[in-house]
Amino acid sequence: MPRYQYEAVTQTGQRINSTLEADSRAELIANLQQMGYWATDVVEEGEALETKAKRIFSVGTRRIKSAEVEFFTYQLAALVNAHVALPRSLEVTLEQISNPELHKIVAQVKHDVEHGATFNDALAQHPKVFSELYVNMVKAGEAGGVLGEVLERLAEFAERQRVLKNQVVSALFYPAILFGLMITAIIVLMILVIPKFTEMFLEFDSELPLPTLILIGISDTFAAYWWVGLLGAAVIGTALRQYLKTETGKIMLDRIKLKIPLVGPVFSTFAIVRFTRTMATLLENGVRMLPALQVVKDTIGNRVYSNIVANAEREVEQGSTLSRELGESKDFPSLVTHMIAVGEESGEPVTMLSKLSEYYDMEIKKSLERLTSSISPLVILIMGLLIGFIAVAMILPIFEAQNVIGS
Repeated sequence: MPRYQYEAVTQTGQRINSTLEADSRAELIANLQQMGYWATDVVEEGEALETKAKRIFSVGTRRIKSAEVEFFTYQLAALVNAHVALPRSLEVTLEQISNPELHKIVAQVKHDVEHGATFNDALAQHPKVFSELYVNMVKAGEAGGVLGEVLERLAEFAERQRVLKNQVVSALFYPAILFGLMITAIIVLMILVIPKFTEMFLEFDSELPLPTLILIGISDTFAAYWWVGLLGAAVIGTALRQYLKTETGKIMLDRIKLKIPLVGPVFSTFAIVRFTRTMATLLENGVRMLPALQVVKDTIGNRVYSNIVANAEREVEQGSTLSRELGESKDFPSLVTHMIAVGEESGEPVTMLSKLSEYYDMEIKKSLERLTSSISPLVILIMGLLIGFIAVAMILPIFEAQNVIGS
């Protein structure tokens, strides 16, 4: 009988790492559930050592992209909606998966389902690929007998999230390129161009203008102590990266993101869209309010909003309403809290949350348009001022020298 190494969570939230014998992975998961444990990872002992070795020695392992999981979900939804049995549906989708890592995971899911595990339990063994949101929605779909519809909604949800993320990245890409070109141009001028002009300026008998003296001072300092700046940047960057790995650092970074002019509203709206859309999707598919809040707080993508939702979850559990608790925060707009309150009073929170997600989806598109139309000219203006100052500082001594010669 094989021995499995497993990780599980107890009903109190305590994490357990141990080993246990079982005929199959599905049997082990069932045994753990009888013990009151929720399995999060199950690996046969031999496979566990093999996996560790691969992580240490393998280079270039192909990463599983969210678009690949999305395509897999669309295919599976179509098959399940066509009344094809789940094991057979998984077998068909396996033939369409080109990524070897995802192929291996789906094959394991298929094996677990065929040996008695529920689909959501089989998916839960691979949290890096199938999120808690994904697993919870599948669980609700299995319980309600509407797995095909839930998978279709999951795929649509993933597609909207991916498109929204790509829009944010695309909006910030052009300004980032401009900023990079500006920095590169200034470094080239400081290292290659200004020192040659400095040698020529030193031959002048007249006193150099103040802008030229400032530019020469900056160039000389940069040429002599560039390594100090590079070393300092490396030390500060390493220390900052370590700090941002802590919970306090992550919260601070997310708070700063919301305060950045022009960019802050985009991050804020993006978090609200994820909150409203995820809540609407979960509630629409039969997940209750408290479990939905537990899932949502980990999918928002900003710890400031995640902490607000976590606090709201605790208060809702004590009998409060979601709208009241979100209203206590200044980070959630009043429109969100008022619409949720209307949904709670009318018994249709899903409708209100869906309308909110659609509204803020349009808002984020407008915010991205405003961002690109504002940042690009701003970066160009800064670039023009800096390079203009350098040009003026280099040309002024030449004009003054010509005036001296002419007089």
